[in-house]
Amino acid sequence: MNETMVQQEGFAGRCQKVLQVAKELYLSKPDWVTFFRETLGVNGAARSVFPTQAEYVSFEQCSEYHEIQQMVANLRNRKIPGNGSNEPTRVITVRLPESLHEALKQEATDHNTSMNKLCISKLLQVLIENERAAQISAQASSTALPPVRSSLPPVPKPTNSMPPVPAPSVPSPPVPSPSTTPNFRSTYNQSGPAPNQNRFGQ
Repeated sequence: MNETMVQQEGFAGRCQKVLQVAKELYLSKPDWVTFFRETLGVNGAARSVFPTQAEYVSFEQCSEYHEIQQMVANLRNRKIPGNGSNEPTRVITVRLPESLHEALKQEATDHNTSMNKLCISKLLQVLIENERAAQISAQASSTALPPVRSSLPPVPKPTNSMPPVPAPSVPSPPVPSPSTTPNFRSTYNQSGPAPNQNRFGQ
């Protein structure tokens, strides 16, 4: 692909371009190894369209990548030989506890397959589940609602200081004015001539 044209295209358009390549290859019913190599391999369509690590990580979060991973799973379920026509194989050594080795061996026997194919299936299953969880997490974070801020005014804090309560006013009794008090003088037992008595003693 022309690198200049790839850079000019938007992210969504490049995701669709990789998906279109995967769909066309999927219709030819290849084995899953060939399909994986041509789409998601190191020299596949996805790496050529998203050459940097940051771009490829962003591609892994989109729905087109998940759809391609589902195509890989479907091709593996078809029981088509997955050796690839011209692709060599590589060997890795995995150290694991004896109990886990025996469990994998028994599981491979139960499914009438080899331990090699069983381990590859489990590895791809983990990758698909991790990508699916990352996609769900990205969708949840993009649709999260912002926190709702209340438009109500803040409630004033109560204070311990209370305003003084005025004492009830009791009206005092009226005091009579001196000018209105009658001027009374008693004449009882006062010195002076008794009534009807002669001043000469007669």
